[in-house]
Amino acid sequence: MHRRSLYTVLACCIALVVLRATSPPRNALTWDVFGYYLYLPATFIHHDIALEDHAWLDRVMDQYEPSSTLYQLVDGPDGKRVIKYSAGMAVLYAPFFLVAHLTAPALGFPADGFSPPYQYIIGFGCLLYALLGLFVLRRVLLHFFNDTWTALLILLVVFGTNFLQLIAWDGTLLSHTPAFLLYALLLLATLRWHGHPRASSALLIGASAGLITLVRPSEGLAVLLPLLWLPGTDNGWKRKWELLKGHPQHVLWAALAFVVAASPQLLYWHSVTGQWLFYSYQNPGEGFDFLPPHLANFLFSFRKGWLLYTPLMALALLGILVLWKRCRVAFWAVLAFVVADLWVVSAWTTWWYAGGSFSSRSMVPAYAVLAIPLGFGLQALAVRRTWRMALGAVLAGMVALNLFQTWQWKAGILPRDRITGAYYQAVFGRTKVPAGAGSLLMVERGTESAEHFTDEAHYTMRELCHFDFNNRPDSSFRFTPGEPWTTGPDIAFADLTKNDHAWLRASAKLWVGDSVPDGAPPVLVITFHHQGETYHYRTGEWNIPPGTRNNWVPLTVDYLTPEVRSPKDNLKVYIWNEHGAPWRVDDLRVEVWERTP
Repeated sequence: MHRRSLYTVLACCIALVVLRATSPPRNALTWDVFGYYLYLPATFIHHDIALEDHAWLDRVMDQYEPSSTLYQLVDGPDGKRVIKYSAGMAVLYAPFFLVAHLTAPALGFPADGFSPPYQYIIGFGCLLYALLGLFVLRRVLLHFFNDTWTALLILLVVFGTNFLQLIAWDGTLLSHTPAFLLYALLLLATLRWHGHPRASSALLIGASAGLITLVRPSEGLAVLLPLLWLPGTDNGWKRKWELLKGHPQHVLWAALAFVVAASPQLLYWHSVTGQWLFYSYQNPGEGFDFLPPHLANFLFSFRKGWLLYTPLMALALLGILVLWKRCRVAFWAVLAFVVADLWVVSAWTTWWYAGGSFSSRSMVPAYAVLAIPLGFGLQALAVRRTWRMALGAVLAGMVALNLFQTWQWKAGILPRDRITGAYYQAVFGRTKVPAGAGSLLMVERGTESAEHFTDEAHYTMRELCHFDFNNRPDSSFRFTPGEPWTTGPDIAFADLTKNDHAWLRASAKLWVGDSVPDGAPPVLVITFHHQGETYHYRTGEWNIPPGTRNNWVPLTVDYLTPEVRSPKDNLKVYIWNEHGAPWRVDDLRVEVWERTP
């Protein structure tokens, strides 16, 4: 019956539901989740999958404020807009969306896709995926361990890692929650097929791997698990080949199930863009940096280092070595998957994966896999009584540290992604932030397009450049059709500052003569480039006071340098006369403000 592990899973589920209920998802369909979810209201409420009608989306932005900008969309052909994120989460949200859509009018709420019934029902629906994932993981672990060890491993995953924070609070609707369930299902189907090959198991392998890929395309690496898993006999590779040759129809069924599960994304891209494949991550400031990845920071950085904040998983990584002797059938599959997964998730430019999570949220789905080497590694360490006592103390300490730091994160003592080593040391073990510790954090980056520098006292200024245009007629720059841009600085980030950021303050003057030219004034542009492509593009616009004549109108723009993709990325500052009116400008000046050590 394995009651101990069953009761453990039930207790964990109750704890997660209670914690989620203490902070219900009142405004959960926001930011990245808004992008995951947008497929559903666009398709089933507004019948506008290409998002060509801006009116309804503008109303949603005004009424519910899901994000400060529509960064979730990219431009498609013929005025259409493409949702940046894949459709997997929308598919998984869909059952709960339907329930909410039928329920909202009966409860007196608008059936608009964003009123409270949608927020609550979809939020708790995603929590259900995580709870089911624990039940499936229990079935997987019982294949390798006894009831007691399975119960212990479930407790360690839930309370000894960032699984708790992600599932119970900010990450309930993120893709990692259902991906955990899908990984557990993939493992269970893989075990069943290798033990007793059946078409049903093959279909589940393909469907779960396909859904994982649909939810997060980079997680398509999950196919390594069934591909490299070995039968539980001697001559594992030979027996694996015999199984595949003996059941070619199962391979076909698995491949077909994978294609069907992943196909909604292809169908969406084709319906909106006319292309079967479309790369929607068009911001040059982000992407995969495979050679090399940001592995050291991803694992050990105080900012969001996975092993620094979730040290229990270091034991799981070490446990992979134990699989060679104790569970050879899983060794190659787990090793290849973990190495590839770590490489890919740490290769993303913003390897800390934004705020809203404690430790590294991108690794949570893999805990379904890592629980296996964690168990074998702990068993290898527990061979002697004295070692068991020491191991128990270490595990208790790791769980206590995780629970306390999760509380610190929830209380705001550990900020979401600005932690430095000095700040971590200042707040370690504390229940409130010491006075002055806030100055040890990384610079705070806002989400608004307009930036304002107000902390001059802690920064030192130097002038980067000053263009007075004295060598030109009128000692100023007069725009012509052939010269719509002024000159300006073009400098690599590495030459701009040695710090992780700098504030820029750009200023210039615009001449308003006897009459205002017929055409919008020029704009002051500040932007970075990666391999020639623009990102973190900001403009400042002149506001000419009514009645201004024969006078210079000043403009000053503040700009915080982005988290550059490469130190070679270059800054450009210039004035652009986009509309061609005969304006002239003068005194383009750029100051660099660097934080005082």
